[in-house]
Amino acid sequence: MSDGYDDLRYVDIELDGVRYEGRFRVSGRSVIVYYEAEIKFVDFGMHRPETVARWMLSDLVRRPRSVKKRPVRR
Repeated sequence: MSDGYDDLRYVDIELDGVRYEGRFRVSGRSVIVYYEAEIKFVDFGMHRPETVARWMLSDLVRRPRSVKKRPVRR
C-alpha cells in the first residue's frame, strides 16, 4: 500500500467469559489497535504483531471508562 499501512485486521480476546473484538493494523514496526473510541499503538519489537495486538486490546478493554466530570463551582 502506498500509505505505509497494512489493511485492518480483526483481533479478539475473551475476558471473564466475555468476548471482545477490536481491529489492528501494522505500520512499519508498530501495531495500531482500535477498540470502540480508543486507539493505542506500540512498537512490536521481536513479538508477532497479532500477539501484541491481543495484549493491547486486553489493556484497552480493562481500562476504566472515562467518567463525565462535574463542572467546578466557584
